[in-house]
Amino acid sequence: MIRHFTTFSLLAFLASCTTQTTSAPKPAFDSSRNPDMLSPDLYPGGAVPEKEPVVRYGRYTLVSTLPDSGQRDLMAQIIDVNIPANMKPNVRDAMQYVMDRSGYSLCSAGTGHVNILYTRPLPAAQYKLGPMTLRNTLQVLAGPAWQVKVDEVNRQVCYVLRPGYQLPDLPRPVSTLIAKQSLAPHSNTKPAEESDALTGSAVTVAAVPTPPAITTAGSVPPAPALSALTTTPDHSPVKPAKDGSIEKSLPAPAPSPTKIATGPAVSKPATTIAISNAPATTVAPPPKPAPVAQVPLPQIWTAAPGTTLRDSVEDWAKRANWSVIWRAEGLDYPIEAPLRFEGSFQDAVSQIFPLYDGAARPFKVDGNPVQRLIVVVEKK
Repeated sequence: MIRHFTTFSLLAFLASCTTQTTSAPKPAFDSSRNPDMLSPDLYPGGAVPEKEPVVRYGRYTLVSTLPDSGQRDLMAQIIDVNIPANMKPNVRDAMQYVMDRSGYSLCSAGTGHVNILYTRPLPAAQYKLGPMTLRNTLQVLAGPAWQVKVDEVNRQVCYVLRPGYQLPDLPRPVSTLIAKQSLAPHSNTKPAEESDALTGSAVTVAAVPTPPAITTAGSVPPAPALSALTTTPDHSPVKPAKDGSIEKSLPAPAPSPTKIATGPAVSKPATTIAISNAPATTVAPPPKPAPVAQVPLPQIWTAAPGTTLRDSVEDWAKRANWSVIWRAEGLDYPIEAPLRFEGSFQDAVSQIFPLYDGAARPFKVDGNPVQRLIVVVEKK
């Protein structure tokens, strides 16, 4: 029994020594094959939004990374402004002051009838606005009759009239009537001169030349044209002249204190009628109407955002032919909202500089109208 077990163990040992196990060779890297998918997959269903993380500032401060409501909705940003009282603003000036750096702009005054709202003076109760949202601030400035209309594409704010309200009647423009008088041509013979002739004024009237004599027997030549002084019809008889022509005598004038002298023959080219013993009179033409004085339009002075106070004033002075001496070196303020003034150059200067009386470094302005010069210094 032991012998058989030993023999079997020896045969198994010899078989294991003679048998060589060979492993299969690994295939080389093939670039044409697709790479294997990474496992495990972090995005089996796509990107899934998770809760916004919290950033730690310091030891005890945790700050959320979510945007606040004023950043997500610009109309929800908080407004807290104090409009200067010396600015004397209207509603449009207050709206531009509120929307400064808010990202929105105000629609022009020519849009619809919104200029009626823009030109209203700002109530004293609205010089202090906030803290409140921009949405509520714009509605408070407009009042109950106007509704805020926001164009988010252009980020522009405008106003429309609410239903139930009626626009006021616009004033009609006053037209200036200019009288025009046309002068009619005056002739030397007028009916009024007949009365002057009766009073003894000397007027010389040239008669129309007499047509040539007609030698045909039995025919009557046309009567010569008489002046305006002769008004009675001609019924005098016709008699032949010595040369064969027909002579027609002038009618006898009406009995009057004046004397009318005529030529001896009708064949002469002209007949002179003279009324003597009186000085000559002259009729003066009617006076021309006085011209209507034109009222000059007021000048407009504007300062656009992006410029500075000094640049705007020097530009105005150049237009008005004035000189500016700016002695406030290093003192200047940017124009952040559009400004508009009416009147002369002096009126514009006297209105723009008081807007900065509440600044940390205000101005003092002296002027000389004779020399057309203004001097700007810092008010101590």
